[in-house]
Amino acid sequence: MQQHGFARNVNWSILDSQELEGNPVVTLELKDDPYSRSMWDFSFQATYKVILDAKSLSTELVITNTDNKSFSFSAALHTYFSASVMGASVRGLKSCKTLNKDPDPKNPLEGKEERDVITFPGFVDCVYLEAPNELILDNGLGDKILIQNSNWTDAVLWNPHLQMEACYKDFVCVENAKIGNVQLQPQQSWTATQQLTVG
Repeated sequence: MQQHGFARNVNWSILDSQELEGNPVVTLELKDDPYSRSMWDFSFQATYKVILDAKSLSTELVITNTDNKSFSFSAALHTYFSASVMGASVRGLKSCKTLNKDPDPKNPLEGKEERDVITFPGFVDCVYLEAPNELILDNGLGDKILIQNSNWTDAVLWNPHLQMEACYKDFVCVENAKIGNVQLQPQQSWTATQQLTVG
């Protein structure tokens, strides 16, 4: 299977669109098709609900096993934040076990995060296992963003630095993730939520 899976590279359908207390809500749906089955031969349904209000963006991902056999999967939200990379920092990950993909992405170095405040001084690609369900991102542009989640057990920090020289200074990734495989029996579902709030 391609790196980061297939769900991010295909068209999702609009399942529902409405307003909730004046706020827009859209629910997207992805189901298996010949393309997905060429890499991962299972029947599934994924729904992704997005709720937007004045100060926050909330999402809910639901994966349902619609097959007649069990399957396992992993997932991550590739959340890109507009930022000044030299001023950006993340709090809340101290003491987490880390899998640092710098310098060799194929052989991550295991470690433990000792810093209270994590910055992006160069290339950063690090997985934080059993991360807390609240992190704070200072985007270096004057905003503090509270990142809250349920059932996303891990986090990933990424910035490509000189690998993407034209744009790396203008964003950071702080991703909620489920690195370990989720096992679903037929007709079982898994749900994970995220809320991003600008303080």
